[in-house]
Amino acid sequence: MKKALPGIFLLAFIASAFVYNNHIRESQAPEGYIVDTLATDLVVPWQLVFLADNTLIFTERAGRVRIYRDGKLQPKAAFVVSDIPLRNKTGMLGMCIHPDFATNRYIYLAHNYMQDNNRMRSKVIRYKFRNDTLVEPFKIIDGIPANQNHTGCRLVFSPDKKLFITTGDADQPALSQDLKAYNGKILRVNDDGTIPTDNPLFNNDTARKEIWTYGHRNPQGFAFNPATGTIFESEHGPTGGDEINIIRKGENYGWPVIHHWDTKEGMNSPLSEYSPSIGPSEMMFYTANKLPQLQGHLLMGCLRGESILKIKLDGDRIVDQEILFKKTYGRIRSIVTGPDGFIYFSTSMVDPGEGKPRPKDDMILRLRPSGSSNTTVASQKLAASTATSTGSKKQTPAALFQQLCAACHGNKLQGMDGKTHDLTAGMFKYGSDKAAILKNITNGITDKGMPAWAGAISTTDIDGIANYIYQNMRKKVKTK
Repeated sequence: MKKALPGIFLLAFIASAFVYNNHIRESQAPEGYIVDTLATDLVVPWQLVFLADNTLIFTERAGRVRIYRDGKLQPKAAFVVSDIPLRNKTGMLGMCIHPDFATNRYIYLAHNYMQDNNRMRSKVIRYKFRNDTLVEPFKIIDGIPANQNHTGCRLVFSPDKKLFITTGDADQPALSQDLKAYNGKILRVNDDGTIPTDNPLFNNDTARKEIWTYGHRNPQGFAFNPATGTIFESEHGPTGGDEINIIRKGENYGWPVIHHWDTKEGMNSPLSEYSPSIGPSEMMFYTANKLPQLQGHLLMGCLRGESILKIKLDGDRIVDQEILFKKTYGRIRSIVTGPDGFIYFSTSMVDPGEGKPRPKDDMILRLRPSGSSNTTVASQKLAASTATSTGSKKQTPAALFQQLCAACHGNKLQGMDGKTHDLTAGMFKYGSDKAAILKNITNGITDKGMPAWAGAISTTDIDGIANYIYQNMRKKVKTK
C-alpha cells in the first residue's frame, strides 16, 4: 500500500509543478477552477490588453511589446524600444487601446526615457497597430518626471473616450501638491493629447491643465465602475497606508500632507487603507458571466501581498474583501478580462529589490472554470479597514520614521533585504553625522530612490526624524 505524501511536501510539490512546463497546462487551483499557464520566462509583463479577436498584446518592462495569439506566444517581439532606462521599476509600462480600435487601430504606450540633462521622464505615445507591429508614433504627452520608484503610468480610457494617465511623485513628495508639476497626479487628455475644456484647471494659467486630481503618491490601479460610473483608484502608501480611493474631479488626495487614515479639511482620506502593505496594482471590475462567483466584484492585483484581492461593493461602498490565491503565483501586476470571459493575470517577480524570481518567472496565467459544480475560489477573509482617523494629531519622530522611512530602512534601522543595508553600526554611505543625515532627509537621494522631504513635511519634523535616526544609531553602536 502506497503511503500518502506528507502534507507539507505535497503542497510544495504542487506549488512548484506548474512552473517547469513551457506549454499551456492545468495547474493546481481551487476545486471548480483551473489556472492555465500561457507564457513563461518573461520580464515583468506589466500590462495585458486584448483585441476583440482574442489576441493578447502585452508590454514587458524591458522595452518590448509582445503578442500571444491562438495559444502561442510569438517568439519575436512586435515592437521594441531599445533606449529605455531599466532602474528598479522603470521601463516599458502602461498600455491601452482606443475605444474605437476596430476602425482607427490606435494603441497607446507609456514608458520611461532619459532627457538631455540626464533626468528620467515618462511619456505616452500613440501608435497604429499594423501587420503585428506599431507604426506612426504620435506624442500624447512627455516630460512627466519619473524615477526608479513611483512612476505611475497606468493608462485607461473613460466611457466618454478621454484618456486618463496616472503619475507617481517620482520620489519628490512635495510636488504632488504642486499644480505646476506633473508629479503625483491623475491626468486627463483627449485621444490626441489635447486638453478637454471641462478639465478642472483648464482656465488656470498657473497650473498644468491636464490635471484631473492631485495629491497622489504612486497610483497603479484605475477602473470605472460600470454600474455607477464611479472611478476607483489604488495607490501605494509610504509604510503600509496603501489605498483605494474614489476619484472625483479636481480633488486633493492629500499626499504627503496626509496619509494612512489622517484627515485634513480639503483633502480626501481613502475609501479603504491597508497596513501592512499589500502593494496594490491594476484593478478591474469583472462583468462577464464565466466566473459567476466573481461577477460584479472589483478585483485588484497585489504585488507585496502576492495575491488577488476580491472586493464586494454595495453601490460605491466596500462591504466585503477576500484574498484569493495568496502566496501561490507571486506578485500580481496586471489583471484583465479576456473576450472569452476568463480572467488573465501576470506576475511581476523579475522586479529588483522585492521580486524573487523562480524558474520560468515571469508568467501570464488564465483563470477559468473547470466544469465542476463547486466554484468556490480558495480565499482568506480580509478584515474591513476601520476608519480610525488620526486627524491632525502631532506625530512623534518615532511614528514619522515608521510611517515614512521604515519601508526601506527597516523599523529598527536594520535595513531591508534587497533595498537598503543595515545602518545600526552607523555605516552610512552618504555621511553618518547629524548634519549629513539632516541633509539627506531634506534633499533626498532621488537617483537612489530616497525621497526629498523638503516642503513635504515641516523642518521641525525633518529635524525630529534626523535626531531619531542619529540617536538610535549611536545607541546601537555603543552597545555593540
